[in-house]
Amino acid sequence: MMSDAMKPSVRVLSLTAALIFASVAHAETIRLSTLKQPGSEGEAAALKFAKLVTERTEGRIEVKVYPASQLGDWTEVYEQVMQGAVDMAMQPLATADDKRLAITWFPYAFTNYETAKASLSPGGAVFKIVNEAISAKGLTPLGVYGEGMGGAGFAKAVENPADPDATHNLKVRVWPGGTTHKVLLERFGYNTATLPWAELYTGMQTGVVDGQIGGTANMALESFKDITKTWIQYNDHFEGDWFIVNSDRYAALPEADQKILLEAAQEVSAERFEQVKAADAKALETMRAAGIDVVTFDDATLEKLAAVARKDVWPQIADELGQETLEQLKASLGM
Repeated sequence: MMSDAMKPSVRVLSLTAALIFASVAHAETIRLSTLKQPGSEGEAAALKFAKLVTERTEGRIEVKVYPASQLGDWTEVYEQVMQGAVDMAMQPLATADDKRLAITWFPYAFTNYETAKASLSPGGAVFKIVNEAISAKGLTPLGVYGEGMGGAGFAKAVENPADPDATHNLKVRVWPGGTTHKVLLERFGYNTATLPWAELYTGMQTGVVDGQIGGTANMALESFKDITKTWIQYNDHFEGDWFIVNSDRYAALPEADQKILLEAAQEVSAERFEQVKAADAKALETMRAAGIDVVTFDDATLEKLAAVARKDVWPQIADELGQETLEQLKASLGM
């Protein structure tokens, strides 16, 4: 039989165990959807974010990652995050219902990794614009997972690509609705044609178009390696997926935990900015090894191309972004 002297200690232990159990039982679970495939660098980034949050909240919050669009197509998930059916996502922004979000691919909003990182971090111009646009839809941005700097791939040689005033007898595919890059390419001396993604490979193979723009070197290697003869690293835009969270869900968390989520997303984002620079460089080396003529530009040339785009192209595509948003972007660049 238990002695009376031992009973208080047992009661204390039982109470402690009950409190621990209750704490675990009431841990917050946040569901995070991503397009990234299992085993990919993108999934690893999402899992690291989850690990950081769980560790720093001491188990108060568990982030469960759903890769490979397990919770639905990314456009559907975007709506679900707005509605609160899904808590978070790491994916592209759906731009159809707010033209301000065209800022995410607007040509020459930045020209290198350093300016992209500054503009895509809290306090940066593009981050502010995105925050204003999506906050009205019940979304809060936390960070950006970078995919890389954009460029253009061609099935032929390209003469004088560094000269924005050169004339090229080449037709480049732009995506349906890709007015921003249609105007940009035409200013740089190319002809353009609209072609669905599903028809692009065959179009380049058969000469319907001579090239394509709108992706990174890694994307070109994945889809067009065998038909790409020239790659021009224009640095015309930066590809990235956004960490977004339902605003009500986020606001319901204690302020300290909100800060932990934001800091974890920013830590993963900052780490990726360093990785993506190396990843882009590696992709360009892979292209060279495959016999692709890779054209890169020094900072002075990139700034020259950007200056031409900002002076001659931006006024023609201002409606794609909205004049007010364009003025915000220009102000951030000292224009």
